[in-house]
Amino acid sequence: MRAAPSLYRLIKIARVVLPLLIVLVVVVFELALRTDQNDQTFWIHLGFYALVGPLVTFMTLEWIASQVLERERVQQALEQANRRLEAVEQVTQRALSAENLEDGLRKVAAQLAQAVGGAVQLTLEGVRASTPDFSAGRETLRFDLPGLDGLLEVQLPRRPTAEDLDFLDLLSSEVAGALGNVLSRTRDLLTLYEVDEALRAEANLDKMLERLLDRILSWASAEEGAVLLLDEGHLLKSQVRRGLDLPAYAFLPEGPWKSALEAPTFVHEDVLALPLREQEPVGVLVVKAEGENLRQKLPFLRFLAAQVTLVVRNAQAYLRAEELALGEERNRIAREIHDGIAQALAFMALKLDLAERLLKSDPERALAEIAVVKETLRSQIREVRRSIFALRPIDLERYGFLESVRRYANAFAEQAGFRVRLELPEHLELSPASELVFFRVLQETLTNAAKHARPSLVHVRLSPLGERGARLEIRDNGKGFTQGQNAGGMGGFGLTQMRERVEARGGQFAVESVVGSGTTVRAELPY
Repeated sequence: MRAAPSLYRLIKIARVVLPLLIVLVVVVFELALRTDQNDQTFWIHLGFYALVGPLVTFMTLEWIASQVLERERVQQALEQANRRLEAVEQVTQRALSAENLEDGLRKVAAQLAQAVGGAVQLTLEGVRASTPDFSAGRETLRFDLPGLDGLLEVQLPRRPTAEDLDFLDLLSSEVAGALGNVLSRTRDLLTLYEVDEALRAEANLDKMLERLLDRILSWASAEEGAVLLLDEGHLLKSQVRRGLDLPAYAFLPEGPWKSALEAPTFVHEDVLALPLREQEPVGVLVVKAEGENLRQKLPFLRFLAAQVTLVVRNAQAYLRAEELALGEERNRIAREIHDGIAQALAFMALKLDLAERLLKSDPERALAEIAVVKETLRSQIREVRRSIFALRPIDLERYGFLESVRRYANAFAEQAGFRVRLELPEHLELSPASELVFFRVLQETLTNAAKHARPSLVHVRLSPLGERGARLEIRDNGKGFTQGQNAGGMGGFGLTQMRERVEARGGQFAVESVVGSGTTVRAELPY
């Protein structure tokens, strides 16, 4: 970057100095060669060479200087474009590495400030993050984040140029895309985090609604109540009921019931129905008590109705997430079949064709090719058996969590061809949701170890952590991998899925690996 301006300055200096030197040399040279020539011939020679030579030199150096300057400008433009592209990439990477929306805004704001050389403030859905030098009293450039309820504010130490404005406009679009992903990820994590520990299926939803309804009735000094939810046909149906005389079948919300889907309504004397709704209605919460008592407690009842709505929405979101997880699992299995078994079969078919052609001309090589096919076939049979075993469901409720871990780990190790050492407590109280997450981590880690690490020993330890919950640690003595390397499933979808499952439950997840020394996977979850 500094060489081009220095060269340009040297040429500009030479453009002045060289013509003068040429004039000096010509004068000295002509004077030295002067004999008895008449004065007119001498002055013609001197004038010609002292003017033409310097003039040609000056014009040549002027042209060279203009070319060097143009090249410098092009290089500067390319370097600036590269810096801006790198800045956009860094912003995206910072956003992808964020754990939540607040963390994402803070990281992106810091990266933007570095990219534009000024102070930055980002606002998205009420969450705000700014660099320390951002001041409310300074001149500020504001850019909306397309597609989001957000704002990018930039304070530059100089008057912005048209190029600055174009670059900031581009950055605002890129920031909107990156933060949109962060926002979506944050919402997913919050939704999963709010799911009740026992909320895995419809029955668990009923239990949670029963507990909430009992607490509401107790607080409201009421003995009767219900939670009615809208079904797919937009009919109201009793999901949970405590002594209230309501139809057991689904019914069309008409009259007061229809009004109750929009605002608190007394559907009968002393029977208050409160809407369970976000953007769209979910159902109604019904409480029966003395009318005046309900009116006095209406503000807090609204809040409790919002809690019930949250439970229902979270349960529905969890079920949708499970469906998406099943879809992802099917896609992963399809990829494994395509990348593993299908390619191995194609490889074996080619080898068999080659062996068939060599059978008469080179029997020994034909037998060697058949031996390769046999070994590949045995390897794929082991891989298929491992996959089938990993997909086989385990009845946690039938055997209990600890016994299921023991059975699964021992059986999987036998299938995979390595030894397993178990350290399990005699008794451990975990919620069903935490048990399921721990078990999925165990399944995924053992599968990754069998596929990629090729260990001879895997150590599985499950230990309580007091009030913090429990920790599952799985350590193998396999090949290991360098941190940041895409080590098969450990660096790709498998590791990502495990981390998201654990963090969605409010836990912590970590992987440590050293090439040649094995890999350790740790997951901590609350009770």
